[in-house]
Amino acid sequence: MEFSNSQLQIIESPLDSRIFLSGPAGTGKSAAGIERLKYLLQSGVPGHEILLLFPQRNLSLGYLETLDSLDFSGSSKPVFATYGGLAKRGIELFWPLLLNNYPHFTGDSPPVFLTLESSLYFLSKLVEPLILEEGYFSSITIQRNRLYSQILDNLNKAAVHGFSHTEISERLLSSWIGDTTQSLVYQHAQNAANLFRDYCYSNNLLDFSLQVEIFSKSLRSVPLIFNQYQTQYKYLIYDNSEEDIPVCHDFVSSLLPELISALIIFDDDAGYRSFLGASPSNARKLSLECEHQVRFTDNFTLSESLSKFSSHLISALDRSSRPVINNSSASQSISVNYRASHSQMVTSVAENISSLIKSGTSPGEIVILAPFLSDALRFMFITELDRLGISSSTHRPSRALRDEPVTHCLLTLAAFAHPQWNIHPSAHDLTFALLQSIAELDLTRAYILSRQSLKHQNNPVKLSDFESLPSPFQDRITYYFGNRYQELINWIVEYAKQPPLPLDYFFIHLFGEVLSQPGFGFHDDISKATITNQIIQSVQNFRLSAGVVQRFTPDQLGVEYYKMVKAGVLANQYLQSWTQSPGNSVYLAPAYTFLLNNRPVDYQFWLDVGSRGWYERIFQPLTNPHVLHRDWKIGNQWHDIEEQKHNLESMVTLSTGLIRRCRKGITFCLTEADEHGYEQKGLLIQALNEILSSRGAS
Repeated sequence: MEFSNSQLQIIESPLDSRIFLSGPAGTGKSAAGIERLKYLLQSGVPGHEILLLFPQRNLSLGYLETLDSLDFSGSSKPVFATYGGLAKRGIELFWPLLLNNYPHFTGDSPPVFLTLESSLYFLSKLVEPLILEEGYFSSITIQRNRLYSQILDNLNKAAVHGFSHTEISERLLSSWIGDTTQSLVYQHAQNAANLFRDYCYSNNLLDFSLQVEIFSKSLRSVPLIFNQYQTQYKYLIYDNSEEDIPVCHDFVSSLLPELISALIIFDDDAGYRSFLGASPSNARKLSLECEHQVRFTDNFTLSESLSKFSSHLISALDRSSRPVINNSSASQSISVNYRASHSQMVTSVAENISSLIKSGTSPGEIVILAPFLSDALRFMFITELDRLGISSSTHRPSRALRDEPVTHCLLTLAAFAHPQWNIHPSAHDLTFALLQSIAELDLTRAYILSRQSLKHQNNPVKLSDFESLPSPFQDRITYYFGNRYQELINWIVEYAKQPPLPLDYFFIHLFGEVLSQPGFGFHDDISKATITNQIIQSVQNFRLSAGVVQRFTPDQLGVEYYKMVKAGVLANQYLQSWTQSPGNSVYLAPAYTFLLNNRPVDYQFWLDVGSRGWYERIFQPLTNPHVLHRDWKIGNQWHDIEEQKHNLESMVTLSTGLIRRCRKGITFCLTEADEHGYEQKGLLIQALNEILSSRGAS
């Protein structure tokens, strides 16, 4: 691979250089960072003295792939870390010392690190009585899992921005200018956060916010802990610093004076993780602590025509001018695809993708992006692409595991295998479990089979043998499917005769011994296997956190997990798939999800370009991520003008980031109305209408 002179200056800079490298996406900053790492290692720097720091794990994949190609026999490897990972390992290492310095914790037992799910579980157990008995949050209508998530989010924001969790309501109230009843909502959210934090102290539980808070404070107040990192790391490469949290920037700032060498990489006009606490403004301050500030400007990804279009679009969005393309080169890489309905749009986009692939474009170089990716839209695209023989992959962080049919299938079969749970799945539940479990079984046969297998049983958790069903129903179902059903029932009956296993162990056996075998629904189905693995890990994490604290038996744990998933508290999110590459397939995802993967492609299709979802934040009655921010001054009020300013900045940042990650062409897709039937009049479509008016695109 050839490098530019600017990149070579970074790569081969003296080993004692501290460099702050900035520039737009696509200018080769990360490529220079990866090559700089190789240069350090080839210069004899011990691997264990190099800290590679990232805001999230998937952003380290390029570095990992490079290291995998190097020979480390007899030498140490660099340390890959996120701030959350450093915090967890630091607390594990120094826990006895932390107990002496933080008297809030009780006893000398080891800490229990909570996942997002187990945090939601404990929080729900504390807040549910307040909702039912004291009328907490009665003035708002919101799903319980979203309510709990916003309370945890408030705690996380306090921790990552470095202020006390007891200030949450004060900050929110001081910015609020609306109905006074909102003050009670904020106070209830504060009380819930306080209650959860006290419970964590009493039981040595560490959710993400408490891990970050304790670690950050300890770095300042316990010299031995910070000295550990000063002594261990002498070289730093910190990529995508703009996407990281302020307390991590504080850590890097305190580490810099003691480092021999540092390369801090900053992406201009980014900060896509701001809703998670990222602070580009705080990251940029690190440039003042580096001897060299370098900015890359030569773009290796963006074509000249797309670069011109990006400038036109930004101008149209902020109303600084009234640009018209007038058939200039800026219009060569863009097109507009208008259709009356979403089904027509899906068909049209799929056919366009098929044409691109036939002309030589790799499926992995095509992405379909939307502000939100609904189940219906996702299903339509997957079905249409499958019809055309095009492989596709999707990733939607907001899609909960509990919404996956595989999850409900496994839980339904678990209930039938554990009659002592006294949980009675309905015929509807069994129907869809059989659809997932038995290969090629259709809905009609599955419904008949489930109704008849439950109809003649006094025990609502016991399933009838296939041979005991009336002959007319056996004939309609056929013996082929009946035999598969009977194999499944026999396995469940044999399992129920043994002492119950922990639920994650049960799922492992069920998948390996039955569902993955020929004739069953999970056989040779990678997506179902992936979801099953995620569910198993979800159960395991729940067992090792909540199960240990509550001292659940296997049956108690199974019942609790089942009920919490059905209530929408557990299996709410699973983040492992962030690190999975979509491979050589068309990638379908929300726009921000694609940006957070930080990879360029040849072609992009933007769906629903008239939607306000491209820039408007989801309503969150218990929080405001912009107010719970280090840069926000307590007492300033959040007016409509701040909201509109944020919307515009979000639209500019998002569109710029997407365009900079496209090499050849973008198609803007719109319909007469969105999925809910509303006319589309968002900022993006207004700007596109303005700059494309002379083309008469349709």
